Amino acid sequence: MMDSNFHTGAIRLQDLIDDLVTEHGAGRVTRVLVTNLLARLRKRPRGEELSNHLRRDVGLPPHDPPPGFRDLMM
Repeated sequence: MMDSNFHTGAIRLQDLIDDLVTEHGAGRVTRVLVTNLLARLRKRPRGEELSNHLRRDVGLPPHDPPPGFRDLMM
């Protein structure tokens, strides 16, 4: 069965973009778009680079095993 509303989403998106460009200008809309796209490409910290406290917060095991009980008592 063919959905007759298949292209309406694309038309609405184009109208929204046109409205944004009309209201804010092409330069500003382009700058915000590029800034947001580049923000997604930024390097995110990998698990190896996180401290043990942050690793614990996100559910990763610590880099080094915790010290044994005898090591803590001495």
